[in-house]
Amino acid sequence: MSQLAARVWRACSALGLRAELGFRLVLPSGHAVVTVARIADLGSPNGMLLFRAYDEIRGHVKELQDAGYGFSVVDEPRPDAEFDLIAFQEMFRDWGWSGRLGAKPAWMR
Repeated sequence: MSQLAARVWRACSALGLRAELGFRLVLPSGHAVVTVARIADLGSPNGMLLFRAYDEIRGHVKELQDAGYGFSVVDEPRPDAEFDLIAFQEMFRDWGWSGRLGAKPAWMR
């Protein structure tokens, strides 16, 4: 598991979010993408997809959006960088809540 995937998992676990590491999606065009993670209830109706590089989705952005997904490209953290839960909270708030209204966590308000 990459540093990024481990940190996303740790942040989502701490904040009560559902993350699927290594989420695989086949788009209507037949192009398959494998994400670092899909985080449910954030960004778009089908969640936020995290990628390490824009090249992984270049030419397929509209397809992802039409399929109801948001996406973000996130750099792999330096091995010596400390885990920062507050930074994850801020990033998740920026993406916005897309889940059930009554299920929005208090920390997102």
